[in-house]
Amino acid sequence: MNARKFGLVAAVLAGTVLASAAATPAAAQGTPAVDVVVGNNFGHLPMFVGVEKGFFKKHGVDVRLKVVNTGTDMVNAMQKREVQAGDMSVTTFLKARHGGDPFRVIGIIMSDGTRSNADEPLAIVARKGSGIRPGNIEDLKGKRIGLARAQTSDEYLKMVLARRGMKYEDVTIENIMAPPALAPALKDGKIDAVVSWEPFNTMVLESVPESYTVIRGGGYLSYIMVITAHEPTLQTSPQVIRGLVAGLAAASQYTRRNRDEAVEIFAKWVPGLDLAVGKKAIQHISFDPRISGPVMQAFEAAEDDVLKNTVKGGQRLDVPAQFSGSFLAEVQKAYPEYFTDLPPVPAQSR
Repeated sequence: MNARKFGLVAAVLAGTVLASAAATPAAAQGTPAVDVVVGNNFGHLPMFVGVEKGFFKKHGVDVRLKVVNTGTDMVNAMQKREVQAGDMSVTTFLKARHGGDPFRVIGIIMSDGTRSNADEPLAIVARKGSGIRPGNIEDLKGKRIGLARAQTSDEYLKMVLARRGMKYEDVTIENIMAPPALAPALKDGKIDAVVSWEPFNTMVLESVPESYTVIRGGGYLSYIMVITAHEPTLQTSPQVIRGLVAGLAAASQYTRRNRDEAVEIFAKWVPGLDLAVGKKAIQHISFDPRISGPVMQAFEAAEDDVLKNTVKGGQRLDVPAQFSGSFLAEVQKAYPEYFTDLPPVPAQSR
């Protein structure tokens, strides 16, 4: 990794490091409650695990989850101060920051710290008779595509089309904001294909007869899920934020090691999930909480795409400044055991 990239990561992970404070979880008595908005998909799975298995309480915070459908719902909950922290995708976060929302990234939930383009949870799935051949993106021209507008699936489709020399206007978008509605719409022939994230891609494949994957992932973007907090909260409640980040690190490791159980926990919170489907879907997801060189590269690339596709003419954000990375740095120092099962980050990316 070159000096500039190393400096970016170091700057994010540095800051006001109070490792001694991080080493001692707050006493269980009088545990502060923290409201967190999360999505009803597997990108947020460690948050459910952390609540159910007591990892957050172990680290001094009582997390209460507000479960919603999309990134727009997450941002709205944050804007209305219904919650103190919120999960969202990297693109949703960057768009919110361009809109002036005072959020900062305090941790990573879904990611692969060794790569800058991990997008396997995203896929395009078509129905039989759609005329769309597997791997042939050009066949999407003129087709009806179901997805949630202005969400990560929408950004992914734009990038897939652009790389094949196609325009967004070459397809007809059917806006389906509630992902569970994708499968019925495809099954009934109202749309020709869907673009979504897990577990909904696998749900479609399992519930729509003879549906098939047109493309999964492909390195078009890095589908990262972050946890964010309001800037004032970072200043007024650092110990709470530190406990939230520590609990997430512990829950992420438990999720990596106990994927089937994690799916069973998720199903308690999001009714209607077929466990067999969920246990297939989770195999496409990495839960690596590290802020690494590849992760920073992914954020820079996501900012490029946001400026190109969504916030056209906007002023570029200082990506490292969007992080409050000292909390994760403290947790990594105080609890190295939460990270021992992860593969090493390539030396040039550290």
